Amino acid sequence: MANHFTGINLHSKNPAQAFDFYKGLGLSVKETAAADDEWYGASFDLGGGSTLWIWRDNSGSDAETTERMAVHLVLTCDDMDQSYAELKSKGYDITEPELMFYGGREMHLTDPDGNKLLFLD
Repeated sequence: MANHFTGINLHSKNPAQAFDFYKGLGLSVKETAAADDEWYGASFDLGGGSTLWIWRDNSGSDAETTERMAVHLVLTCDDMDQSYAELKSKGYDITEPELMFYGGREMHLTDPDGNKLLFLD
């Protein structure tokens, strides 16, 4: 039985690009590995004991890749407006924070491999 969130695995055809993308978000790098290893050097500390791992996607077909890429990462911002401004200034194509029906605000970002990131305040 799962009783807590451990982390998220992402698969990427270009793990170096994915690594740079997530490092640019300000995530803390826990571990790296050589680029020629099957596991590509991206282990990020998400806080609270959670980890984001990036794996080299060795799938052969576009259908296999699409199946593996259905990832949605949910992150919380202490200051959404500041986070938005910082990410925009770094060139990220992030949506403006939007007030949602439930009363909280959200903004959305897609990484280079099509994974969806949802930021909450």
